[in-house]
Amino acid sequence: MTPPTCILPRIHLLRLCRYIRLFCSAPNHITDRMGDSFVSPQSLRSIIKSIFREDDLNQLVSNFKRFSADRNFRSKPKVYEIIIRRLASAGRLDAIEQIIEQQKRYKEEISHEGFAVRLISLYGIAGMADRAAALFHELPALGLPPTVFSFNAVLTAYTRSKDANRIAQINDFFSSHDASIEPNGISYNILINALLERGLLHDALSTLDLMEQRGIKPNLVTFNTLLNGFYRKGMMLEGDGLWKRMIDNDIQPDLRSFNAKIRGLCWQGKILEAVEVLEGLSKIGLEPNTLTFNALIKAYCREEKMEEAKRVYNQMGKKGGCFPDRHTLRELVPKLCQVGEVDFALNICRMAIKKGFIVDVSIVQVMIDELAKASLYDKAKKLVKWANSKNTRANFRIPLSCLAP
Repeated sequence: MTPPTCILPRIHLLRLCRYIRLFCSAPNHITDRMGDSFVSPQSLRSIIKSIFREDDLNQLVSNFKRFSADRNFRSKPKVYEIIIRRLASAGRLDAIEQIIEQQKRYKEEISHEGFAVRLISLYGIAGMADRAAALFHELPALGLPPTVFSFNAVLTAYTRSKDANRIAQINDFFSSHDASIEPNGISYNILINALLERGLLHDALSTLDLMEQRGIKPNLVTFNTLLNGFYRKGMMLEGDGLWKRMIDNDIQPDLRSFNAKIRGLCWQGKILEAVEVLEGLSKIGLEPNTLTFNALIKAYCREEKMEEAKRVYNQMGKKGGCFPDRHTLRELVPKLCQVGEVDFALNICRMAIKKGFIVDVSIVQVMIDELAKASLYDKAKKLVKWANSKNTRANFRIPLSCLAP
């Protein structure tokens, strides 16, 4: 974590202030040399830090627009994404449009499709799909003929939109594009995923048919997306039909395919069948991962079969490179505590924190509270102290019962 400004070395502060003054006091100089790179990598790092630290959003936007005159700054897509996300979360769509629209002046970059697609994608991240489409249609005037690459960026922007009519908007854009642009497999995969997210499973299946009618061969991503959508809804028969269709297309299922099937079986309460699928993975050279085990753990917890859930958890620990995650703990810890397995739950929490796994603060607090309920006050206090030392951003509470004399 970057230390606060007040404790930075004095020389670093002076250097940072000097660069900020340079940009703030010489806008004409920057504009005159627009597109040139005149900031060293070390200076650029200081500039980026100053932007991230800026609390005044209006000043942030002003500085960002000024700094983006530097070519090196424009080559930092992650910086753009972080700032756009921050402005979007603050509801400053006007500021986002200011920043992105300003980038059009950099002719050398905007004439390259990669940079233009970045700008379209930034509108998508901000949920401004209409502006992404408008920029796409503006590309010829900027000297860049649109291709399927930028076309797909707009489709992705529409999938991120929260507009209730986004499927209609996607279909309109899909059907009204320039005849010179031929949608590819990625285009159809984006459309299929959007339809599945809206629960339009049969429309997604029809899109698969349309792909094949137009001579576009679906790939493993296509089928995995569909399998996940259908199995997640408990439509096992349709999912198995897609599985057969995948095999008929000479596409071999991978672990994601099997995980989708295992999750579907677990949701249907067919845990034994899911276990059979898991046990068959090694025969085809595949190894289960955390997602595989989590599906079974969740199913057993739902049926309150905690011995079986513990067995799957222990089995997970024996697989190299397969570790429990926040979802594992979210399922196991509360349920174990409910059935009196407090010590087992505590060991899971300790192991996760010790190994540096991301653990939900709420789950650790549940563990602390359960220890207090079981009158295990010393263990509760130790866990609070240890967990707070491992996660400085958390503030785990000691239950009042632990403080009683």
